[in-house]
Amino acid sequence: MSRVLVAKQPILDRQRKMYAYELLYRSDRVGRLWDGNQATVEVVINAFLNIGIEQIAGHYPVFINFTEELLLADRFEEATPKDIVIEILEDVELTPAMIRKIKRLNKVGYRLALDDVTQTLYLKWESAGIIQCLTYLKVDFLKTTRYEQDLIAKNMRKHHPSVSLIAEKVETMADFSFAKGIGYHLFQGFFFMEPEVLETFEIPAYYLSYIQLVKEIEREDVQLLTLAKNIQKDLSLSYKLLKLINSPAYRRIQKVNSIERAVVLLGQQELKKWLYILALRDMSEQPAFKHVEPLIKSSYYRAKMCENLAEQMRLSETQEAFLVGYFSQLPAILRQPMVQLLQALSLNDTIERALKEEEGVLTDCLHLAIGYEQVDWANVDSLTEKLSLSETVVHACYKDANSWIYTLFNHT
Repeated sequence: MSRVLVAKQPILDRQRKMYAYELLYRSDRVGRLWDGNQATVEVVINAFLNIGIEQIAGHYPVFINFTEELLLADRFEEATPKDIVIEILEDVELTPAMIRKIKRLNKVGYRLALDDVTQTLYLKWESAGIIQCLTYLKVDFLKTTRYEQDLIAKNMRKHHPSVSLIAEKVETMADFSFAKGIGYHLFQGFFFMEPEVLETFEIPAYYLSYIQLVKEIEREDVQLLTLAKNIQKDLSLSYKLLKLINSPAYRRIQKVNSIERAVVLLGQQELKKWLYILALRDMSEQPAFKHVEPLIKSSYYRAKMCENLAEQMRLSETQEAFLVGYFSQLPAILRQPMVQLLQALSLNDTIERALKEEEGVLTDCLHLAIGYEQVDWANVDSLTEKLSLSETVVHACYKDANSWIYTLFNHT
């Protein structure tokens, strides 16, 4: 499981209130050669996909550095989120192609910032006639003198009043007071806060491949035999599916010897459930996930316990009950917020409401399963009565769930 790192540093307004964040590349890979293009790509992927931009920045804007190569890339606009601030690095050459690109990005609505501005860089951009395309100008307070900082501010007020001035690398109270006094709008630097490193773990590619297959199953026009042929293309998946369906965990009397037969026998919803089981089984066998094996087993226990409870109450939502239990431990296993995981999965409203712990019978089933797991007898008694179940029935559900886990891990 690969660690995902990204740092954020606040950009504040004149009242020292939060205005935005700059997102910065961080890596724990020692000796890795610096690659500005790769750094930007990883920041965008980690921020928007792995960690989640809402978890990082809430409703505040985010600034992200972009290299010359990325800015000129053919798919730049297609691959770049429209709601970020594109921070143009100071070493970007103002070629005719780059000037055209900057003008186009401004025209189609991107917010642009020029990074690490010095007096020389300011004059270069002024002579190119494109400062008016910027939303922000970030003046480097470590590489400029007080005179230059003031001169840039005066010229900007006179010629480009719509562009917000950011004093960056502000390291002392004197820097902040001076910048504020000469009319800078926003402020960033160690004086306020050093970059905060955020960490999560990337969802493994093999787990996402299972999820993609589940999404295919969910299609209304899915053909089971076509699905079986797709599964057969994956030797590893075919082997695991046959091994599972012939295991004591499934209690099948007759051996199943073909993927087509297995898919037809299982049916659409049951196959979906088993694909989820295989996804976590694969995870439990990876060395990087050994420390979460108890959580994986807990996920299976909760899934089976919830399914058993739903069957005892003769609910029509036994499949949903299973998946509610299954996904309840996924945030702890994958170190992702539940709200972010739900965005990546194709779960119906019934399952999502229970996972968000909104009031409902499946939420009660999940809480009862957790209560039994955590030996919280007061909660178990309360929920057993609420669901009109007997202690004997609930205990039988618990024993069956544990027996199922044993066969799953020891006989497949």
